[in-house]
Amino acid sequence: MWFGSGKSEMRFPDGFFPAEGFVGQVHPLFVRAAVLEKENPFVLVSIEMTSLPDEEAEKLRTIAAASAGTGTDRVWITVTHTFSAPHIMPDFLMKTDEDRNRREALRKMMADGVRDAVREALAAQAECSLMLTQTESQVMASRDIELPEGWWIGCGGSGKSDRTLTVLSARQADALRAVIMHLNCQSSVLDGTGAEDGKCVSGDLAGIACAELEKRLGVPVIFVIGAAGDQAPVQRAKGLMPDGNGGYHEDDLHEAGVAVAETLGRQLADEAQKAMTLPGSELTGNAENRSVSFMAPAKKMNRNLHELKPSHTAEWVPDGEKETAVELLTVGELAVIGVKPELTYPTLLHIQEKSPFRFTLAATMVNGGAKYMADQSAYDRCMYEAVNSPFAPGAAELLEQKAEELLLNAK
Repeated sequence: MWFGSGKSEMRFPDGFFPAEGFVGQVHPLFVRAAVLEKENPFVLVSIEMTSLPDEEAEKLRTIAAASAGTGTDRVWITVTHTFSAPHIMPDFLMKTDEDRNRREALRKMMADGVRDAVREALAAQAECSLMLTQTESQVMASRDIELPEGWWIGCGGSGKSDRTLTVLSARQADALRAVIMHLNCQSSVLDGTGAEDGKCVSGDLAGIACAELEKRLGVPVIFVIGAAGDQAPVQRAKGLMPDGNGGYHEDDLHEAGVAVAETLGRQLADEAQKAMTLPGSELTGNAENRSVSFMAPAKKMNRNLHELKPSHTAEWVPDGEKETAVELLTVGELAVIGVKPELTYPTLLHIQEKSPFRFTLAATMVNGGAKYMADQSAYDRCMYEAVNSPFAPGAAELLEQKAEELLLNAK
């Protein structure tokens, strides 16, 4: 397979901070890209940002396609979902010229980053072998914890997890050319904190792990987030922490949380590097992709996150239907389901159980975002992923069905 990779740092202009509660930056942010196939290339772009509105993802998709000389249907724009990066805010929140200038600066940073990373990846293309190896990661766990008032978000939850860390290694003869990591975990160690006077920009868990591996290996390392709607790092700098007596306490480590993020990031890098030494499976064949759109049941949701709180009851008020899509990328015995909404572990498990492929992964926040799409058990327990979702019960199960059809038709 022809394969190439590249990366580009996104640099904030002077005077950008403070913005959106961020007062500074502790780690650089990057755009990384992989280009698969020489004819009709498939492009995978990973951006160290929290999320992208659909229209912004489409703009970047167009830039990536033009840079690689391919169609937009052959481009996946993804984010690492670091919570420690500014957002592209909608028009109604743009109150001043300063706000609008910051948004344009973010747009330019990402556009330049995507263009440069894809062009570098295209120029670096060579005939490579693609090896898949897997191990179990210890940096993550379920984030769903049960409080007296109901289920909420914390560390070390009691729910199930798929801790599988998948590593793809591209090699030209004996020379390593690139690494792709996939893990079902949010990069949220530093979510909402950093310094005493405000938040700090960081690539967080995924960004730190990628940068550490790049320093060790000398090649671009790309992170793809999996079904992480209910999965998080085992330790966070701010939030509900286990108190050792079966309960939880609220904590905020501020600057000390940066060391926690760096420790977990290095641990993830160690795990990925170890995985590369294990026996694996070579992926042969072309990079094929297809997609299907469908209408999923929607519900009303409270957009003010500060008003959400744990509860044993909730009302799911119907709100028509919402269009969404399932995309599929296959390379040999690897199948990757790509979706906009953040999926939970049970949905991933059900898709894997029905898949005819040896390896089946889910990539979320692909070509835009749609908040959470929770499984039925999350609605039954009034969990955060269900409450903070624009989708009604049954949407995830419908997505499973569409994913299964794509997988069966692709085999």
